[in-house]
Amino acid sequence: MTTAFDKDLELIFQKLTSDRQVKQALDFFKQDAPNTIAQQKELVVIEAPTFQEKQRSLHYAQMLKAAGLQDVTIDEKFNVYGKIYGSGKTGKSVLLEGHLDTVFSFGTVTDVIEKDGKLYAPGICDDTRALAANLSVIRALVNSGLRPHHDIMIAGTAAEEGLGAMSGMKYLVNNKAEEILAAISIDGPSNDVMYFNATGMINYDVTYTGPGGHAYLAFGTPSAVQAMGRAIAALSDMQVPETPKTTFTVSLANGGQAIHGIAQSANFKINMRSDSAEVLAQMEQQALAIFQQGADAENARWQKPGAVKVTFSKIMDVPAGSQSENCRMVQAAKLATLACGITPQPRLGGCTNSNMPIAVGIPAVTLGRGGAEYGTHTVDEWFDPAGVYVCEQKSLLLLLALAGLTDVTAAPQL
Repeated sequence: MTTAFDKDLELIFQKLTSDRQVKQALDFFKQDAPNTIAQQKELVVIEAPTFQEKQRSLHYAQMLKAAGLQDVTIDEKFNVYGKIYGSGKTGKSVLLEGHLDTVFSFGTVTDVIEKDGKLYAPGICDDTRALAANLSVIRALVNSGLRPHHDIMIAGTAAEEGLGAMSGMKYLVNNKAEEILAAISIDGPSNDVMYFNATGMINYDVTYTGPGGHAYLAFGTPSAVQAMGRAIAALSDMQVPETPKTTFTVSLANGGQAIHGIAQSANFKINMRSDSAEVLAQMEQQALAIFQQGADAENARWQKPGAVKVTFSKIMDVPAGSQSENCRMVQAAKLATLACGITPQPRLGGCTNSNMPIAVGIPAVTLGRGGAEYGTHTVDEWFDPAGVYVCEQKSLLLLLALAGLTDVTAAPQL
């Protein structure tokens, strides 16, 4: 971990952690932890599959208002957000968000089981914990009387998971790009992990179709499954760099209609990722050529040009982006973590809602939810809230550092 920090940033955190009101606000999180856990349990049973977040969004809006957030708004994507207005009336904001959706379908979550100090429920961690934590941050700001210089925006965002492709955060950031100075996402495990780079991700759906026929009588007819196999074999031979980290996999494949039939159709899906937007674009172009080559090679083998055809569509496109580990946003996130007695553990890659602000040049980090957790994205998911309030403490300190605290610290240039 980089240990050198800009002196002005170190001074900001020294002033914040020495301020009486800030200390009171940090202590408040320990007292408020039972309320936060109760709200986490309340939210997790309001199921919110990706693209179906309406009910949770409506409920969260009421919780945000009750915590003291002003001008709470639900947009057309069912993002919900509001503000704590700054004394500077600058019209600029620092964003703190967690995502509303989970990976589970309706009917998966019926209740929360408490056992041995742990909370068991699918989605109890990812990312319901963040939503509850951010409510506590609002209460701490309102109850302590702390007045930021710039506005603070708190949001629950939609469609982060799966094919949602972080589209809720993308919509929010694109519509507020001129306003948002910096963004903090709460996602991922533990109190020490942080993500400051944006691993890009592209998914394609690829389909081969052909005339098919009887396996014996129509022998010599090009096969959709064999065309798919040729493409998959060629894709598996693609060479990608170790640095920046770049990956790919054919994740799903199926085809054919009968064991004794030449396949009329076949389909596969491929996932490609890279920490570099340029490398990801190059890999995408290589893959597109291979999709067609699979059909061409199968048709050439049987001397039947055009018999098998291929169609494909991009079903996910998450932008890549990077920030230096020495950039001031990352320095500030590390200082906030250290101020809470935690040694930060930065991750070089990561695919989180921070991708969207980073992609448009807005400084951003993703901080862990705190506590201990197990089985994220499985029905065995559990959460242990011991010491979890450190998450809220980090969020508060980083928000105040970036937004500035009236009569205590000025907002830094990032």
